[in-house]
Amino acid sequence: MLRVFHHYVSARKLLLFLAESLSIGLAGALGAGALALWISPPGTTVPLDRALLQLGFYAVCLAAIFQAALYASDLYDLKVATEDLGGGGVRLLRASGVAAFTLGLGGLAFRIRVPSGVLLGGALGGLAGMMAARTALRAHLGQPARVFLLGNGVKARALARMIREGGEGAFSVCGMAEPPREGQEAAPPLDEQALRHRARYVVVALDESRGARWMDALFRCRLAGIQVYDGAGFCERVLRRLPISSLRPAELAFAERLTVSLARRACKRAVDLLGAGLLLLLAAPLGLLVMAAIAADSGRPIFYAQERVGLFGRTYRLWKLRSMRQDAERGGAVWARKDDDRVTRVGRFIRKARIDELPQLYNVLRGDMSLVGPRPERPVFVEQLKQQIPFFELREMVKPGVTGWAQIRYPYGASVEDARNKLELDLYYVKNGSLFLDLAILFHTVRHVLMGRGAR
Repeated sequence: MLRVFHHYVSARKLLLFLAESLSIGLAGALGAGALALWISPPGTTVPLDRALLQLGFYAVCLAAIFQAALYASDLYDLKVATEDLGGGGVRLLRASGVAAFTLGLGGLAFRIRVPSGVLLGGALGGLAGMMAARTALRAHLGQPARVFLLGNGVKARALARMIREGGEGAFSVCGMAEPPREGQEAAPPLDEQALRHRARYVVVALDESRGARWMDALFRCRLAGIQVYDGAGFCERVLRRLPISSLRPAELAFAERLTVSLARRACKRAVDLLGAGLLLLLAAPLGLLVMAAIAADSGRPIFYAQERVGLFGRTYRLWKLRSMRQDAERGGAVWARKDDDRVTRVGRFIRKARIDELPQLYNVLRGDMSLVGPRPERPVFVEQLKQQIPFFELREMVKPGVTGWAQIRYPYGASVEDARNKLELDLYYVKNGSLFLDLAILFHTVRHVLMGRGAR
């Protein structure tokens, strides 16, 4: 993992993305140029410098459109990418078709005249370049890094499950062992066990302290080139979440990034104002149509407001477009359910497309919320969750957001266990938040909205 502006980025994904960009661009330019020369009428000539400039611009556009289609198809999820490499590459072909269609449509829309054969040759070359890059990297991407866990109890097994479910296939647990108790000797020594399992990482995930006599085995692991982490540190760097079961209060209390400078606050507020204002302006025509549809479908009111918990535990009124029946909560506050029968016909559509959340941009302009932050919860649920989940109040140290790290990394939550999992992702954002991470979350949110993910 690479750390970029305090956010951990997968080095494997970055390698795949950069290698594929280069391969798609070069192969696409070669394919476009070759086919155009082959089918062009005799005597047709183009100055070399002009041809190279055009092919260079076309290669950049081709790579960008191809990779956008791959991203939309989850083909930068390493687990999906390696599965597709081992299978028939159905998603790759589908993404390539979408990219080629988009490229042709863009040329028509902007009335760009290109020589015959350029679009077809570029699309075929881009597909060949993409397949070549993924085939060449298959061995590197497909072999998960081996993780040896020190511990065999509740924390170790929970960590093993998180690696299996959230590691995108890039990591695998190769072994687990309990360190010896005070006065005992490990047989064989822990470092020998890690080496025998060919571990790249050793992660300490113990339910209870075992003294310090076995610590020299960790030193020998590091000298042998094995990376050593505690459970919380490994989850933060690799899974980009802070596990509650392994988290110590001191790790957050002494975290450097928790001290938010005046410049960082001002920059975040400027992005909020600019982004919320622009989105409200662009969404105004759609908003008017939806408001009319809500009134026609289920009458008034069109908007509804709920009390939510914001920064430092202060409450505020959050606004949304009404998507449920007017008497949806006559029996009291409850979490939304899958296929909730309280949702209206128009409400089902606007919830799926996240249109019902557009009025929250007004809360962003008021300063109650930010574009990016933990999901705002209702006070009645917050009080329950604080009693059942440690560290839950720490998510109130930043403004709630229209979107957030937990919202794009975890499906809609409607239980205490879901709230616990989302809190671990929210705590990662609280500790490592930055403008770079905010922009990354906003970028990923676009795909989630377009694909209708995470809504209920």
